[in-house]
Amino acid sequence: MNYLNVKEIRLFDADSLEYAGCIKVNGQSWHYDGVKDDYMIGVTSGMPLKAALQCMITFNLVYEIIEE
Repeated sequence: MNYLNVKEIRLFDADSLEYAGCIKVNGQSWHYDGVKDDYMIGVTSGMPLKAALQCMITFNLVYEIIEE
């Protein structure tokens, strides 16, 4: 996957599929938008995007990648 084409990653609770916020991607940088889990934000912020996505299931989240 070419992460340079990704513009947004929508996060969902793995059990209920309830929307849990998103990750906004701008080139090499990214940030959370609407995510309420402060612990997850603290642990994963600053990681490369690929590494952060690998951690999502640890926080019971699945995701959908939206490309340009």
